[in-house]
Amino acid sequence: MDVTKNILLTIGLILGGYAAILLIMTLILKLKQKSVKKMWVRYFAWFLIIPPILIPLIYSTIIFQAVIFIISLLAYREYANVVGLWKDKYYSIFCYFGISATFAVVFYSRFGLFQVMPIYLIVFSLLIPIMRGEFEHMIQKSCLAILGVIYFGWFFAHIAFLKNVNNGVAYIFFLLILTEVNDASAYIFGKLFGKHKLLPGISPNKTNEGFLGGLLVVIGLSFLLKPITPQFTPLHRIIYAAIISVGGTCGDLVMSFIKRDLQIKDFGKILPGHGGLLDRFDSVVFVAPLFFHLVNLFYGIV
Repeated sequence: MDVTKNILLTIGLILGGYAAILLIMTLILKLKQKSVKKMWVRYFAWFLIIPPILIPLIYSTIIFQAVIFIISLLAYREYANVVGLWKDKYYSIFCYFGISATFAVVFYSRFGLFQVMPIYLIVFSLLIPIMRGEFEHMIQKSCLAILGVIYFGWFFAHIAFLKNVNNGVAYIFFLLILTEVNDASAYIFGKLFGKHKLLPGISPNKTNEGFLGGLLVVIGLSFLLKPITPQFTPLHRIIYAAIISVGGTCGDLVMSFIKRDLQIKDFGKILPGHGGLLDRFDSVVFVAPLFFHLVNLFYGIV
């Protein structure tokens, strides 16, 4: 069975398994007189999220990279809207241009230049106050712009760059499916068994039980994905799964502390049951460069 068939089979089994688990959870939560509507809304939203990403991933490099580019721009827009950076047209233009330039490097598959893009982005961001001859609030705006263009541009672009390498489809699928299954598993284990808060000051709903449940599930899943990633050794599977689980949780917490600092619930409303794009992709944007460079360290993919 080729990679494409294995990917489609895996998606089908995970969605079917998740639906079965949600049915069981629905019965349990109904007995406890708890609402299950949001849980199902989140599940059915995946049928809107998966096709625009999965189909280009399998069939077209340029379209897939363009999709990630668009997600990156929209994610940055959500960030700029909540932190107020959109009010400064110079920094807004710089950030959109910086993200676009980063993805242009991805489209032309120039890995050396891709690696040093953060240097140029930081330098040009710090030159903006000088060219404007201004200094008031420039430290804050420069730092917000640097975070925005690197985190939501360069970090996201690692997913797109993986499509340029041999076995890129398998690497990307491994990264995305483990990240999202980690989120879903942590949610389920937290709902069913969660008693001890992980970091209540930052994310009140996260629990130690949910975190450990997600970690164990993705480690197991990494071995079940052997037909898609046969080149990974057992030790590397465990390392990748642990990095994705821990890194994904950290990515979620990073966005959580930003939201709590700004006193907002979600970054947007574009995805039913999830919120904004950043609320859905907060984990994968954080873990993408970690996974990319770890795979490159072990397998020399670029």
